[in-house]
Amino acid sequence: AEEARLAAEAKAAEQARLAAEAKAAEEARLAAEATAAEEARLAAGAKAAEEARLAAEAKVAEEARLAAEAKAAEQARLAAEAKAAEEARLAAEATAAEEARLAAGAKAAEEARLAAEAKVAEEARLA
Repeated sequence: AEEARLAAEAKAAEQARLAAEAKAAEEARLAAEATAAEEARLAAGAKAAEEARLAAEAKVAEEARLAAEAKAAEQARLAAEAKAAEEARLAAEATAAEEARLAAGAKAAEEARLAAEAKVAEEARLA
């Protein structure tokens, strides 16, 4: 009877030990799975945040590039307009100066012709 009781106690103790080991192993497995899932979640969040940051930086850089291009194009357009206006002004001044020169020459020639005619007429009258 004593042997049977000891054997039963030993069997019960062994079963309790095995159950405790199985429970501890299961808890360790679950804890490892939870840790891995949390690490994966954090890594995914960090990756998404980094991708969003890079996309925002790329957008800002592209907007700055486009604004610089638009500013340069506007400056080039204004410079071309100013150059064309200056060239038109200079051409108009040159045309006006040439017309004034020609008119002055024509007036002088006409005055010289009239003076010559008057001189001839005067000489004829005197003769």
